[in-house]
Amino acid sequence: MIIAPKFWYQNNLSSKILSFLFFPLSLIWIVISLFKKKYKKKYKSKLKVICIGNLTIGGTGKTPFAIYTYKLLKKLGYKPVFLTRGYRGLLKGPIKVKDTHNFQDVGDEALLLNKVGPTIVSKDRSLGAKLIEKHKDNFNIIIMDDGLQNYQLAQDIKFLLVDKNLKFGNEFCIPAGPLREPASQGLMRINAIVFTGNNNKDFNFNNIYNKTIFNSKVRIMKSPEIKNEKLLAFCGLANANKFYETLKENGFNVTSTKTYPDHYEYKNEDIDKLILEANSQNLKLITTEKDYVKINCNKNIINFLPIEMKLDIKDKSFLKSFLQEKLNG
Repeated sequence: MIIAPKFWYQNNLSSKILSFLFFPLSLIWIVISLFKKKYKKKYKSKLKVICIGNLTIGGTGKTPFAIYTYKLLKKLGYKPVFLTRGYRGLLKGPIKVKDTHNFQDVGDEALLLNKVGPTIVSKDRSLGAKLIEKHKDNFNIIIMDDGLQNYQLAQDIKFLLVDKNLKFGNEFCIPAGPLREPASQGLMRINAIVFTGNNNKDFNFNNIYNKTIFNSKVRIMKSPEIKNEKLLAFCGLANANKFYETLKENGFNVTSTKTYPDHYEYKNEDIDKLILEANSQNLKLITTEKDYVKINCNKNIINFLPIEMKLDIKDKSFLKSFLQEKLNG
């Protein structure tokens, strides 16, 4: 579990020094990445595979875009199914997620995906694809939530999600920076870039790789009744500020925040402490839906923010054409 270090996204002297000190370890990471890419044997599925991933550690909105893509494909007449690693879940799979599973079984992302459509969890993505192929009368498109750096399963369409504010940070690989692989290496093999976040300012992106670009925004599906109350917002995300900023941009009165490591597994005592802190300041508690599914006690007094990703009419129409062209080609 991690909280993204601030120096990954800052340009001051101390951040540059830290990046320089960690750079030798980044070189080791790059070598391992190149080795896996070159020697890992990929399985080519009989079904079309759409991969939705990123180049940085967490926080770009992969799961909301996977859900958006699923709904769009359904409207276009396809029969999609989600395939995910089930990060931090105990079950290796391949296994179909059931309503009786909890986040300890299959991870938090798989639970969110399963609310929308059939979801397969498999640590080995090629085995997951083979399980789906046994039910090819029910499914004809595999949507991989995360997996650009996974070399077990060949991918037909690769979407790269990039946060409009953070972009690639200092553009160093882990641990000197947030990149899972060098940006130049990752950009060469993707089909389209999806910019995420609600930054409406102009931003520069030197699109030397001539990729298709889509712009997306986060939309609150239904505002909780506590919108006008004073709030203590908490979450366990790699990019926690995105959640806090979304609340503030939509008029929520965030008085206090509490950040946990990414994919944090909440204990009952964590929730008890949050409730005590909120009560002492006369605040209401709010978190993300991704965090909410990992809370076991006192859920009735904790609110979550239901969000979805959306594209404008022009980009949505373009995405439909893009998918149909790639899938039918």
